[in-house]
Amino acid sequence: MASVRDLSRTGIGLETGQPPLKGQTVLLRLSLGEEIVELTTRVTRVEQLEGSHFFHVGLDWSDCSEEQLAFLDSVLDSVNDKKAIS
Repeated sequence: MASVRDLSRTGIGLETGQPPLKGQTVLLRLSLGEEIVELTTRVTRVEQLEGSHFFHVGLDWSDCSEEQLAFLDSVLDSVNDKKAIS
């Protein structure tokens, strides 16, 4: 389990208490409506928060397939549409 800190076309930032290792492949599930897709990510950054048992983790999309990236683009479009409304 992790909390999303930021999301973009270049990667995703998470906060978690159980960090993966830098360079590790992580399968990340994203949902949009009823559709859930597993994306193949690569860990690029793991930083422990000072005085905490939590970590900031950076993942990139470099190992994703074209289908996974197309779904990611749909998620990003949905997020951007919601920002434009508010």
